[in-house]
Amino acid sequence: MTRPLTIFLFCSIFLTLTVCIQADTVVKVKTDGSGVIEETFLMKKDLLQQLKTMMEEMAKSMDEMMTEGDNTSKPQQGSDAKSKVATFDIFDEAKLRERANDMGEGVTYLKGSRKVTEDFEGYTVIYAFKEINKVKINQNPGEKVPSDPQQKSTDTKRAKEYITFAFTKGKPAELLIKSPKNTINKKSEDVSGDAKPPQNTDEASEEVITQMKEIFQGMKIALSVFVDGKILETNATHREGSKITVLELDFGKLLEIPEQFKKFNQSQPKTVEEYKALMQNLPGVKVDVNNEIRIRFDS
Repeated sequence: MTRPLTIFLFCSIFLTLTVCIQADTVVKVKTDGSGVIEETFLMKKDLLQQLKTMMEEMAKSMDEMMTEGDNTSKPQQGSDAKSKVATFDIFDEAKLRERANDMGEGVTYLKGSRKVTEDFEGYTVIYAFKEINKVKINQNPGEKVPSDPQQKSTDTKRAKEYITFAFTKGKPAELLIKSPKNTINKKSEDVSGDAKPPQNTDEASEEVITQMKEIFQGMKIALSVFVDGKILETNATHREGSKITVLELDFGKLLEIPEQFKKFNQSQPKTVEEYKALMQNLPGVKVDVNNEIRIRFDS
């Protein structure tokens, strides 16, 4: 397989993989500001298998290129590269440990385990932190999807959309959950009925719509915060006991409302904030409309 064809194959599968996922992040905060982060990330089994096959093809292509370029020096490089790529595993503890660094100073990897369901495969991992003030959670799960190492970090599918925190000790303790600068309210205006129509307003073919529905069926993204104690006061939109739901997007809900799905298809959102704006009023979908969620709690 030639290099251009390999890259094309990768891009095609990557675009599909970005929506065939389930990601659930739970942040648990104690009254002293310490706590843990529990993440579950799953991908559809069939596409995960396609990804593994694709990486094997990439390894073969790399091996052929290196062999053609230099038949005498470093003959084992191609073989080494092939072995490294071919052993791809979505549950990679080394990479999960490295990701702790992106979550803020003092965040450490505790443990992880493989998780398999009927249609999905992935992992559950737990990180610990000493100060919630230093923690940042990327609400865009695209960073967890395996990708081409040469892919630019500015790719919108992997945009960093950090949720940050501000904590004050006391009795009661106070916690602020801060959304990214591109606020949900601003994005809502962008996709309202008065907004300018998208540049591409062509009706999608029935075949494309059918494919999109197959892809989005089962996709879910969730982020919640648990406080270790009783919540005394909060402005959170969605609260259940000591749990605050920051977002809970079930993309299957889009399929139940044809007009909303059509609007979604035309808008082509690229960030989680844009997804939230489009989906916040769908039944069964939870999106907090506050730019800052305030919580006062005590043990």
